[in-house]
Amino acid sequence: MNKIICKADCKIYIFCPSGYASGGPEALHQLGHQLNLQGFKAYMYYFLNPEGTDEVHPNYKKYQVPYTSVLENKPEHLMILPETHLSPIFSKRLGRIRKAIWWLSVTNYQIVLKQLSAVESGKKFYKLKKALGTLRLPELDKLKQKNVMHIGHSHFSMVHLKENGIEPVGQISDYMNSAFFEYAKTEAKKEDVIIYNPTKNDEFLDEIMSQTSELNWKPLHGMTPQEVADWMNRAKIYIDFGYHPGKERMPREACIMRCCMIVGKTGSAAYAEDMPIPDKYRFEKSKVEIPGIIERIKDCLTNYAEAITDFEPYRKALYQEEEKFAEDIKKVFVKK
Repeated sequence: MNKIICKADCKIYIFCPSGYASGGPEALHQLGHQLNLQGFKAYMYYFLNPEGTDEVHPNYKKYQVPYTSVLENKPEHLMILPETHLSPIFSKRLGRIRKAIWWLSVTNYQIVLKQLSAVESGKKFYKLKKALGTLRLPELDKLKQKNVMHIGHSHFSMVHLKENGIEPVGQISDYMNSAFFEYAKTEAKKEDVIIYNPTKNDEFLDEIMSQTSELNWKPLHGMTPQEVADWMNRAKIYIDFGYHPGKERMPREACIMRCCMIVGKTGSAAYAEDMPIPDKYRFEKSKVEIPGIIERIKDCLTNYAEAITDFEPYRKALYQEEEKFAEDIKKVFVKK
């Protein structure tokens, strides 16, 4: 794999939406923080700033990444773009600066691309532009024509890029916020509770729940981070049959809190490289699988002390994510 070479005068601009907190913006701030620790010159460049909000979200001030509103369009500098904001690649005003995409989520890219296509289809000369290939949509074939570097985040994103004829310069995953480890209570007494995120699951989990109404199901919804952590500390099982566009945070949090995990096989959850749990806890979203899923749920509740040992390797890896993050950056970014 190639490297991203940064000379002494290289400025690295990390594009990031401002004004709200979620996994993507935190990962981008973690990248800026670690690049600066390693002696690079990284700056946050904020876009989509909602009126009345601070550019730097309070959650991310601790990373102490300087920010700028000025981009120097010079070939020695570098822009790092999340996969959901790729319009700068087509900007003539930014034609000289080098560009890299960090693929935090395959699915979010596809959603944004679909939205952009819908907008363009309503404009004048859409059919002509499409026929001539002049639409400025960040389709993969268009991105391959541009001099753009690609950084994977999950193993899932690496597979996606390679299957589409794109060779990434490397893979850099994020790490869990250190504050969350402080919520983990190893002495907490586990209860026969099953937790899930209702915004990520659908009628498939509803069907499982309807067949196990005698069990104690707890939706993690409308809670503070502390409340989520409290329920994770109490619960024996975390279930997630939602789509995993990347290395999702809630499953990692549940694993840290010593929950057994039962998940689907969609997106990054299908890959042991992204979620290293035994295959017996991973199921297809199919009605024929439901009896087996229910059997696994009841086994985890009854034999929790034995079942939880299956997740110890994953839990150990999560405690080492920040260290691996720093090492992965060294493999991708090189000072010259």
